[in-house]
Amino acid sequence: MILARHLPVLLLALALPDLAGAAVPPGTAAALTPAFHAGASFGNVFSRAIAIRAPGFDERVHRVSGTATYRVTDAASTPPRLHIDYRYDGRPAGSGTVALPDGGASNCYDGKCAPNTDASGLAYNPRLWGPAPTTLHVGQHWTVDIAAPWELGPAGRQTVTVRAFDPATHTVTLEREGTGDGAWLDDKPTLTLTRNGQACVLTRQAGRTHWRGWATFRDGIVLSDELVSTRPATLTSAQCGRVEAMERQYILLNAMPVEDAA
Repeated sequence: MILARHLPVLLLALALPDLAGAAVPPGTAAALTPAFHAGASFGNVFSRAIAIRAPGFDERVHRVSGTATYRVTDAASTPPRLHIDYRYDGRPAGSGTVALPDGGASNCYDGKCAPNTDASGLAYNPRLWGPAPTTLHVGQHWTVDIAAPWELGPAGRQTVTVRAFDPATHTVTLEREGTGDGAWLDDKPTLTLTRNGQACVLTRQAGRTHWRGWATFRDGIVLSDELVSTRPATLTSAQCGRVEAMERQYILLNAMPVEDAA
């Protein structure tokens, strides 16, 4: 969950760094502010699942998983530059360069930059989580208006709540919960389901999306993240009629040792 639209389906994320004591820009909480050291390396394992259930049809399920490793190659540049090696299971391995300008609200892969609309990723993303506050405490919350469709949801409103905080290690767990109407990023207007061995192409009219999840950050880097998004949908086809369906998607991220990530 880091390469925006430059990698297919699920983007990659960083894992556990050793960043304690690194310089932090003034005005933001250290727990949510990345600070990269030259030569630092990270590893991550990730997965994403998509499931659509409709009465009378076979459930449609699609899963994507893989690993990624990152190495900071230029910590002094603005923004810092990293090298990524990644592998989606069942697909060829790849590599490239990564940078996160605008405090992580944008991301760049091999020099091509785009808004950071990934559901999760390397670091705290103010586009989805809101601007990082100056101080943190358990029970604190703030509201984020997400202006455009993103990987696991539409434009909408989200509440972020601090569920755990350790100032000594710059580690914080945040809960996010939100709702919105409209299309998700890269939504397709039709989908194919199977009934009694027969494939049906149906037009999808999505209903209101609800999402909720928890993420843990240390020095601004994602250590673990889980997010579940659900939405009803009305599916119609001249061939197969009309059916009310429910769609569920979720992502899971976990830090892992770099030597085990390839």
